[in-house]
Amino acid sequence: MVLVLVIGDMHMPYRKASLPPKFKKLLVPGKIQHILCTGNLCLRETHDYLKNIASDVHIVRGDFDSNTNYPEQKVVTVGQFKIGLIHGHQVIPWGIMTL
Repeated sequence: MVLVLVIGDMHMPYRKASLPPKFKKLLVPGKIQHILCTGNLCLRETHDYLKNIASDVHIVRGDFDSNTNYPEQKVVTVGQFKIGLIHGHQVIPWGIMTL
């Protein structure tokens, strides 16, 4: 069985100092094969933490990420599935109330 963690908008340490302890206990290195992150890691330390959990980590840029090297969008293949990643702030930017 392949385990994929999809996560985003962590905003650490700005909104929360760390992950909730019950959730963090589930993130055992080597247990999860792929991590797909939709951005807003905010700090390099959070990226390094995810790389410690799984070697295959894919990240797209969120609107609060300091790393501008993350792509805006990405397509990842996991097994027979193609998965598109985007943070979402590009779809409807902040302040746009009507389409």
